[in-house]
Amino acid sequence: MLTPLRRLHVLASLGLGGALSAVLWYGLDIAATNPVLAGLVITLFAANALWLSAAAVAALIGFWTLRQPAAPQGQMDSVQDMNRQRCAILWLVCGEPPEPMAERIAAMLRGLDHTGQAQSCTVFVLSDTQGHDAVARERAALAPLGDRIIWRNRTAPEGRKPGNLLDWLQGYGQDFDTMLVLDADSSFSAARLAAMRGCMAGDPRLGLVQAAIRLRPGTSRMAAMQRLSARLCGPVFVHGLARLSGDAGNYWGHNALLRVQAFSQVARLAPLSGRPPFGGPILSHDFIEAAFMRAAGWHVRIVPDARGSFEDAPETVSGHLRRDRRWAQGNLQHLRLIARRGLHPASRLHLLAGIHSYLSAPIWLALVVLMGSGAVHASAAAIWSLAGALSLLMVPKFAGLVAHRRTLRSAGRKRILWRALWAELWLTTLFAPIGMIRRSGFLLALVAGRDAGWKPSGQIGRRAAFTGRGEQISALVILTAVISPQLLIGTSATALLSAAMVMPVTGPLLAAPWLIRWLDAAPKQNAVAQYYDASTARFLAVGGSGAALAIHRPLWAEGITTPEAAAAHANDLIAKAALSALGRAPDHVCDLGCGVGGSVFHLAALWPNARMAGITLSAQQVRLARLHATARGLGDRCQFIQSDFTLPTTLPRADLVLAIESHVHIDSAARFLDAARAHLAPGGVLVVVDDMLARADTKLSKREQALVGAFRRGWRLGHVTPRSTFVTQAQELGYDTLAQHDLNALLRLDRMRDRALRFAGPVADWLGLTRFAVFANMVGGNALTQAYRAGIMSYSMVVLRAPDPGQSGQGQQPHRKDAA
Repeated sequence: MLTPLRRLHVLASLGLGGALSAVLWYGLDIAATNPVLAGLVITLFAANALWLSAAAVAALIGFWTLRQPAAPQGQMDSVQDMNRQRCAILWLVCGEPPEPMAERIAAMLRGLDHTGQAQSCTVFVLSDTQGHDAVARERAALAPLGDRIIWRNRTAPEGRKPGNLLDWLQGYGQDFDTMLVLDADSSFSAARLAAMRGCMAGDPRLGLVQAAIRLRPGTSRMAAMQRLSARLCGPVFVHGLARLSGDAGNYWGHNALLRVQAFSQVARLAPLSGRPPFGGPILSHDFIEAAFMRAAGWHVRIVPDARGSFEDAPETVSGHLRRDRRWAQGNLQHLRLIARRGLHPASRLHLLAGIHSYLSAPIWLALVVLMGSGAVHASAAAIWSLAGALSLLMVPKFAGLVAHRRTLRSAGRKRILWRALWAELWLTTLFAPIGMIRRSGFLLALVAGRDAGWKPSGQIGRRAAFTGRGEQISALVILTAVISPQLLIGTSATALLSAAMVMPVTGPLLAAPWLIRWLDAAPKQNAVAQYYDASTARFLAVGGSGAALAIHRPLWAEGITTPEAAAAHANDLIAKAALSALGRAPDHVCDLGCGVGGSVFHLAALWPNARMAGITLSAQQVRLARLHATARGLGDRCQFIQSDFTLPTTLPRADLVLAIESHVHIDSAARFLDAARAHLAPGGVLVVVDDMLARADTKLSKREQALVGAFRRGWRLGHVTPRSTFVTQAQELGYDTLAQHDLNALLRLDRMRDRALRFAGPVADWLGLTRFAVFANMVGGNALTQAYRAGIMSYSMVVLRAPDPGQSGQGQQPHRKDAA
């Protein structure tokens, strides 16, 4: 059972933890310290140092694992083999908002159709939602899914989530081989499901496959902090955990595929003897189910690949802490089960890890008070042990940073990664003392016999928010505890020094009321997103594109007589260019900066077998695009996501990527081109239609530079690049330039509103009104029209082919077609 890798992990953890503890012992003034207190401090520090060492070594093992070639996942030999194994997809809901869940279920159904699994998979929604209005809302949200799902609401929801699953097993379990368990906020891709079903089919003793999970972007700084931590540390740590666990992995309660036969053997967990909080129903039942499953001879594996596996993070500090309170009780209940006969050693370590995650907080708090107050005398040498502990905390972060940097090509994206690291460090450092105090309070409450009970996920956060007053009181208590002894036996200088030593802890606690409100608030909105949120409705109303739903400029040609037809003509030109470049209709299209979906819908009508996706920063545009997709009957083919398209995505790579008047919102053309490669399949085609300079910006007069500056300022642009520079940068990144077109002749620059803007635009700019979207649009629109009139702008279409790793580009000259 103790494999060489596990032996290395144990020895390295013991060595690092022991070394730090020895350094602390050397730094203590034993002669001046009560031996009992000295022994207590060493014991407490050693416990936390050992666990920090174990986490750091696991992260390094994960980093090493990430550098190795990925092991092939199991696969079904054919769709027919897959369809012989029946799989139930179970969404468990208890009062959560049903509309987002309905969208995620619809996406899963589309994925099942696309991967050929629809015949062998059945989707269940197992609802414990209570209350007439809440149940009616849930039923209405799920109604459009029709008979493709089975919705069941328990009027008497006994046994919480385990009881819900047990009821399903008794009613339906005999009809299925496997079950994918999902929470209401979970989403899971059909492709990942197919891969995990393949793993399970290849190992008859595999009882559970737990997928790693990514956090979706949230709307608050609290959610951003959790997501940053998960993205930086998660991959290396989960890869290390999976490698160390082997076939004795863990279960996190959702986003996992279970064999029905295996789960049926452990689903009925007996409550612990005695009263809660340490007795009664097991709150953190998932760890125990995995441990019992492994003890029964089934294999339990963690798959560290998180692609296609998502959940939400709590948006507020209150929501996070209330969930943490329930988890604290559930994990500390494991103290009564960890010594149970027959458990695998790795299962015991999983339980111990959960237990220690809550015991570590009061340990750190005790160390802060004991050492800060002078009850334990230490020399300057003790600082090295604390520095070592902090270094161990940093290991997973920097290992994750290095792992991410290896996958990034451009210096710009690497700078973003460094900024993300410092932001994560800053946020987690501010929040850590609050978490420490609250977790210490959780332990005290449990020892006092206070039962947290089980709160449905849909009800967490509905109660009054934490004010932070308790944290301020805790800070004053800590300061009193460390200052008072120094005032009694020392001097005011030593008292101030003691207060300064604990300030990294007490500072955030004293600021907790303001800090909690700041974390709960949304970060400053992206200027581009804010601009389009405020302007989209006006663009659609004033632009006159009608059913074309175009925000881009209309292109006029012979026979085109209406703005709607001119807007559609731009999409036709893109389709023509794409067909010429690909030689066929595309299978998957992605529109970067998709507006409200006008181009996506136009191309979906031209290519009825293509799957379409659109990405935009604007929440308003995503909302409208989804409404229009549903109204046009395209909800199953057209997917719209609110995101920054320069960030990593879970969308499949597309053979056609569009960027219509969107690439200029990025800070440079090179960064846009680098980001677009992540969306393109090898050999895929990128079509960019946008405003570009007709000549080098170094050759512009002061008046011309002022026009370009007003255009950028008004329309929130990151850059305006000459077309020749854009093409050169694309070729340097490995793109093959297939075509260039100047579309200026298709523009109309003398409409009535253009003439009106000649006066309104400069006046609005002179008055400094560009901070308001409506005036910013006037300023930018007029400057752009005047720049076209001056001949310094080119409304350009550039068609590029993405580099194909399968073909050598050495010495290969790109093919170029230039059109006037």
